[in-house]
Amino acid sequence: MRLADRRKWRLRLRDLAAGAAFSAVALSGALPLPVTVLFVISLGVSLLGRRPFANQRVWSVLALLAVAVVLFGLVSRGALDLVVAAVGFATLVTAHRMLSEPTPATDQQVLLASLLLMAGAAALSGDVLYAVCLLAFGVFACLSLGLSVVEGPIERDEELPLTPVLRQVSIGVAIALMGGIAFFVLFPRLSWNVAARRTGAGVFGGTTGMSDRVRLGGGGDIKTSARVVLRAKLEPAPRGDRLDRYWVGRHFDLFDGREWRASGEPGMPKPRIMRAEVGGILQRIELTPAYGSRTLVGLEQPIYFGPATALGNTGTSPVQLVQVGRDEVRFAEEANAYTYVVHSRSDVPQLEQDRAALEALHALPPELDPRISELAARLADQATEAEDVAPLFERYLRNNLNYTLELPGEVDDPLTDFLFVRKEGHCEHFATALAVMLRTRGIPARVVGGFFGGERLGERFVVRAGDAHAWVEAYSPARGWMTFDATPESGRGSRPPAIFSRLVDAYERLEELWRSRVVDYTIIDQWEFVRKLVRPPAGASSAADEPDPVGPAGERTPTRAILGAFAAGLLVLLLWRRFMKGPSGAHPAAGFLVDVERKLQGLAIQKQPGEDLEALTKRLQSEQHLLAEPLSRATRRYLEARFGDRPLLKEERRALLEGLERR
Repeated sequence: MRLADRRKWRLRLRDLAAGAAFSAVALSGALPLPVTVLFVISLGVSLLGRRPFANQRVWSVLALLAVAVVLFGLVSRGALDLVVAAVGFATLVTAHRMLSEPTPATDQQVLLASLLLMAGAAALSGDVLYAVCLLAFGVFACLSLGLSVVEGPIERDEELPLTPVLRQVSIGVAIALMGGIAFFVLFPRLSWNVAARRTGAGVFGGTTGMSDRVRLGGGGDIKTSARVVLRAKLEPAPRGDRLDRYWVGRHFDLFDGREWRASGEPGMPKPRIMRAEVGGILQRIELTPAYGSRTLVGLEQPIYFGPATALGNTGTSPVQLVQVGRDEVRFAEEANAYTYVVHSRSDVPQLEQDRAALEALHALPPELDPRISELAARLADQATEAEDVAPLFERYLRNNLNYTLELPGEVDDPLTDFLFVRKEGHCEHFATALAVMLRTRGIPARVVGGFFGGERLGERFVVRAGDAHAWVEAYSPARGWMTFDATPESGRGSRPPAIFSRLVDAYERLEELWRSRVVDYTIIDQWEFVRKLVRPPAGASSAADEPDPVGPAGERTPTRAILGAFAAGLLVLLLWRRFMKGPSGAHPAAGFLVDVERKLQGLAIQKQPGEDLEALTKRLQSEQHLLAEPLSRATRRYLEARFGDRPLLKEERRALLEGLERR
């Protein structure tokens, strides 16, 4: 590879490293849009080999300083976060250096500014995609630096064997990576979350379906979405990998024949909302950017909310809560994502004290089809209490109507169409039919919007957008509010395409591994890791009693895993030495030296006692011998191959020996 080609590839690798660093920042969604557009344009121009700032140094620097004044002026006015402003300015500095005259100093400045971008991205966005960008940045930056190191001593008219260079750089990257991992695992440190100000990207917007109203009609496309909207760590942790429980969000009590709405009014913002004594199941919940709503959700019968944290474009901050009516709780501020704590108890009777509110839950649409009341009366027979009537209606709806996501557009009376014409629908139709039929029998009922289910990923349960669900709560004077669900069990959880679901599952498992082993890795985890290396966990059997140290879940202990990793590394090292270095310990350049000395002997050139190849070359040059020039080239290449880590190719070796013979 000639010098011009090497420089072209070096600059491309440098720009790709900068692009990877910028991508890590862009994932946070915190960069101002003008800064993002300017960098993307600059990256494209630089990759095309154009350097418009090479001859405009003064004006370009003045423009950069003006932008810095604007950014930090916004910070002083409180309109922009300081970290975001610093990262935005580093982004513009990187773009400016990419478009300037390419010199070794410029390359180092681009990579240094890109490294600052990676540091800023660690504070703004710490998800698993950041790890991908970090890996890409490391690879591209190391390759660019590797080419810049070997570029200096290589003459313009000589070829550079690229494969050996890439091999050596790759080995260096692997060693650095292993050293970095060892340093991260063993060096005392705090959790990444202490300094992280992670914000959600929100690139695709919210998809949860947690809207302010439930409108009948249309399809149920939300059920096919596999996007994760909620992650929760439960204490005590339930057994099993599937959580068949309801996540309560909103209650809808007003129905006009086509849609449900909530009648509650928002109260004053508070840091916490408590409805009963704390206890039951503790839930530490993270709502992702895909959630797209300000309503808090919790397992059935949530009795305590707070404290809550909002993750926005300006960083992480506490957020207050607002109670809407008696049952819904919302965040007081809009943000990309939220984290909060919920307590749920099933042993607290939900008795309604407001009789006027109960009376409102008897209301029916003014033009309700009489066949609905007749059907409810026939099914209820002599039963009058909610706990007796609701199961009868549930059984009828499940057994006589079908669940489907494919429905026609608007119809005049969607409830009548569902019960008597089409006889198929999704969860909103089943919940509406059950609530209206209960109201015709004088039983207070309302529709609840939220999610059903959840699956375990590591230490957390995840809930997907496709788990969005609607069901019914009916009131009994003796037992309070009770949950009923007429939707067939097959239609309660998400129903995404199999391939897409597997891809999302793989990503979420990788995200969970990244969170637990990197983002949330603390000094306590380090202590546990070292303790397990020194001694087995408490209560473990002795070596004589348990020869194969396998845990209760079939997992190897850390000691066995580390020994296995060490053995695998040793095997890789031996194979590399065998196939890459050759069977003998002699340096490959030594063979070339032997061939040169043999060629010189054949040409009747005798070395003096104690004279090496370099001394012989200098003596022939002083004598102006015909072999002085080709021998000088051969000597220089031998020294570069032997001590400069610049391997000698077979073609070049043959050409140098033939040059001696021709002279």
